Amino acid sequence: MKIHAPLLPLAISMIAGIAMSPWIDNWLMLLAVLAIVLLITCCIGRYPRLQTAGIFVGTLLLGMTLGSRQRQVLNVEWPQEKQQVELIVTSEVEIKEKTVVFDALTADGKYKLHCSIQRDKHSEQIQIGNGILVHSRIKKIHEYRHGHFDYLQYMQCHGFTGEVYAYSHQWKWQTISLAKLSMTDRLRWRFLTWRHQLLEHFRQRQMDEDAYGVIAAMTLGDKTTLSQELKDTYSRVGASHILALSGLHLMIIYGVISLVIGWHRYHMATQVITVLAIWTFALLTGLSTSVVRSAFMISIYALLSVGYRGRMSVNTLAFVAIILLVVNPMSIYDLGFQLSFLSVLSILLIHPLINNLIKAHIQQQHRWLSTAWGLVTVSIAAQIGTAPLVAYQFGRFSTWFLLSNFIVIPIAWLILCGTLLCIALSWWSWVASGLTILLIWLTNTMNHALEWVAQLPMSHIEGINLSAVQVYLIYIMIVCSYVIISLRYPATRRSG
Repeated sequence: MKIHAPLLPLAISMIAGIAMSPWIDNWLMLLAVLAIVLLITCCIGRYPRLQTAGIFVGTLLLGMTLGSRQRQVLNVEWPQEKQQVELIVTSEVEIKEKTVVFDALTADGKYKLHCSIQRDKHSEQIQIGNGILVHSRIKKIHEYRHGHFDYLQYMQCHGFTGEVYAYSHQWKWQTISLAKLSMTDRLRWRFLTWRHQLLEHFRQRQMDEDAYGVIAAMTLGDKTTLSQELKDTYSRVGASHILALSGLHLMIIYGVISLVIGWHRYHMATQVITVLAIWTFALLTGLSTSVVRSAFMISIYALLSVGYRGRMSVNTLAFVAIILLVVNPMSIYDLGFQLSFLSVLSILLIHPLINNLIKAHIQQQHRWLSTAWGLVTVSIAAQIGTAPLVAYQFGRFSTWFLLSNFIVIPIAWLILCGTLLCIALSWWSWVASGLTILLIWLTNTMNHALEWVAQLPMSHIEGINLSAVQVYLIYIMIVCSYVIISLRYPATRRSG
């Protein structure tokens, strides 16, 4: 068996280095050792095996260096006394029973804080893009564990360096200049402000709460208005992935844009415009890990297709992983990052094995069969890759995931297309109103269908209690099974 993916071992080596970084405090020392290893590696070109070993050791040290440095950056020691700090609201505001919760950047752009303000009629008016002056104590992220969920690790994955709580008399409105923010932060802030305006556009269409929550999550990445009951329904039937923007959503958008502007005579221009549109959408949704990963993958796919070599591969996935880990080493602890890469890796490797159970010539003769069978095999492959991790994190396995995917994927395609049309034709009021009515009907239909699936006998298995060692063993068994099947049936394997 041969999978041509030379970057995959390097990605694994970097991940191992980042995982080892908590035991190393001095990242500058690691950087010096890394420089020495790279110098030696460059000087032993006559010994390719030793040079290969040097590359792997260097990648491991790079991961350790990046992880150690990132932990040091996030480990800010805040003063014990209260202080005044200017903040820029950078997320949609979530109004809870007693507090108003949001993310914020300090005016100089150095620190990202998780903010809770006492709820009253003034704090309820806070919106993304507002500037406020808070006089309170900033605390380090508190440590909290629930099952396998590590709150501190989760907050560090998303770049938070502190938490602040303010009573009603401890904050006020403040006009804040964006001049001190980096260009990236300013660009991201502008797009998030635009997203807020689009969300307000949908709110004004008088959608019911559940329909609005699903549309906002699926199309613009805002899950603040999703009810816990609806989240549980989607989780029980194995359809939570449809609420989290990922490769599925971006591939739908990529396909729609390519269809609209698919000028075959100007293929390169088409791909450039499509990639720009994809990254615009990624900025619009807040640059979450799964969206950035998908945007990178699609960009590389578009680049390859210009040379008529459009093809996803394990090597491409490993390259994207390395880039994202260099940018944010703490991503390896993000569940979204883990599930995203495991699902794509499983689809790339396992999908061809299952798909070829029905011969290619039969699928070519029956296109409807090919489409339905493709959805089945992709769903099974993704489930094989993610089910052990989902069971470990949530103690749950969805038995009707295939039926759920047959429901949500076609409807998701229609909802995304309808939303894009609704935004593009927002100036045409009666058309936009008609599209909104259609979107509400589609969303409610999907919600009701999934509620029905959740009520089927044995729709999900609860109370699964796996240890980390058991999860590792399950994945080792999956890898060994893949190797055995690939060796036994080489014609079913596709190289990476």
